[in-house]
Amino acid sequence: MASSRRDVRQKKKKAGKAKSLRIIASILIIIGVGIVGYFGYEQYMVRHQQAKLREAYDASAGFSHIDQLEQKPGEVFITEWQPMRLIIPSIDVDLIAVGGGDVFDHALLDQGPTHFQMSDLPNTERGNVAFAGHRAGRWNFFLDIDKLDDGDEIYLDVDGYRFIYLVEWVTVTDKYDWDPIDPTDYPAITLQTCEPVGVPNPDWRLFVRGRLDEVVYIPVETPDAN
Repeated sequence: MASSRRDVRQKKKKAGKAKSLRIIASILIIIGVGIVGYFGYEQYMVRHQQAKLREAYDASAGFSHIDQLEQKPGEVFITEWQPMRLIIPSIDVDLIAVGGGDVFDHALLDQGPTHFQMSDLPNTERGNVAFAGHRAGRWNFFLDIDKLDDGDEIYLDVDGYRFIYLVEWVTVTDKYDWDPIDPTDYPAITLQTCEPVGVPNPDWRLFVRGRLDEVVYIPVETPDAN
């Protein structure tokens, strides 16, 4: 009889452990699904914001020069913020930039590369147009800009023009060193992000500088005749 009661207790104990394990597993699954769902939602919001920005870009990009595509633009000066498209072919970046606000506003930085208001707007004479971008998390806008090499192309499309910059250098500075976004005596672009990846409030910043090579009209695909 004693042996039977002991067997019953052991069975109950095993059943209790199994039930506890099932509960823990269910909780972990729910947490996992929640985390995946949260990041999926956040990624969706990033894509949604970029889609809205692209609509604004498409509406204001101009393309008023289609009849001049065989010609070379003369001097070009963008005098006020307009939606801009940033393309870096070698690292598969194609994003609409954000402007008109504080570059340290995370609501803007979460949408796309954000223009430093204290920096210049693109032109063919001189000045430094600078953008900040997240490098990790759900955004990854500038995740791979450290892989850029001298001579790699950076395109900045605005108002029907494509500004083509060639990378001059990639450097890491102290987080309080903002010299790379100062005005330049030649037309330039500067991209800025945090260094290293995945460190909250890192002590370093990574900068990429490009020098303007040429300005062309934005390539426009020929409409399908059919």
